[in-house]
Amino acid sequence: MHNVNTDAVAATAAAAAASPEAVLQPVVLSGEWQVSDSEPQFTAMIPYPGGQVEFRCDFPAPMGGGGRAPNPLAYCMWGGVACYAMSFALEAAREGVPLRALRGEVSTTVDMSRALGVSDRPPVEKLTWTLHVDCDADPATLDRLKSLADDRCPGAYCISNPIPLETRLG
Repeated sequence: MHNVNTDAVAATAAAAAASPEAVLQPVVLSGEWQVSDSEPQFTAMIPYPGGQVEFRCDFPAPMGGGGRAPNPLAYCMWGGVACYAMSFALEAAREGVPLRALRGEVSTTVDMSRALGVSDRPPVEKLTWTLHVDCDADPATLDRLKSLADDRCPGAYCISNPIPLETRLG
């Protein structure tokens, strides 16, 4: 339904209920710093089941980059709202609610002063994720789907809950 394989989702949920280890997915991603002034500062090939795609990022000029690619926070923010929109679409499909269209939007204000070492202010104080949904569902159904997406979206969880970060030099 609307580009969600509900049979695969049901089978995966059943496997997870039977054995939580069945749905653990190890993730290891790596990238390379580019020393050439003509390239974005950091690049990586990101694998996915159907192949791989190149991610390139560059700080904007005020942060010492050339603005030759999206900045790293843009990927984080886009990834979050993409995860949220996809979670909403998944829950709509699981509930049998067809979508004609769905668009996700993220908005915030980024304060670069901490990254520049001139303040202790947080770089982002709040993210707002807005979904624009085109379907025939009534408001109560849309609210229920939003609540399910709020509760089940991995991106929303990662942003809303502290996750231990370990940094290393290898």
